[in-house]
Amino acid sequence: MATSRAVRELLARYPQVELLSYPCPEFILLGFPRAPATREVYQRLGMGEVAGRVVAFIKRVIAEERPPRAVLVGVKGSPTCAASITSSSDPDVYPYHLLEEFGRLPKEERVFRARDISRDFKPAERPGILFELFRSELQGTYLDFDKDDVPGSIAALEEVLEGRTR
Repeated sequence: MATSRAVRELLARYPQVELLSYPCPEFILLGFPRAPATREVYQRLGMGEVAGRVVAFIKRVIAEERPPRAVLVGVKGSPTCAASITSSSDPDVYPYHLLEEFGRLPKEERVFRARDISRDFKPAERPGILFELFRSELQGTYLDFDKDDVPGSIAALEEVLEGRTR
């Protein structure tokens, strides 16, 4: 909630900024709640196709609306929506059997299992699946929002909105 509040407060200072949100590709593919997974796991699960549909939607909106500038904000570490730093692991050791079961678990068990599943995830300097497609098809400024550094991410986004960087 603190992250969304900070973003809303920032955008309130820039009424000229048009915000376009899109459906979460991970939710489209796996539903909610979903077990944590890395870029390689999502690749195996067919995320490329889902991400392609989302990119087509975004491209259409941009073509129709013709914004003077596009700022594409990703989520640092996301296997799908990272602009430059995603998560990585060996997809051969991922517990795929938990994907279906995960959503039926009580919250406390999901939190425990999520920590266990993600303990070997490593950061990788490359975009997530969706943002890799964005970068190949859309001109714009790309920025990762780091949920572990909300003030720093807000400051970076503000610099971009002010035209001071990127």
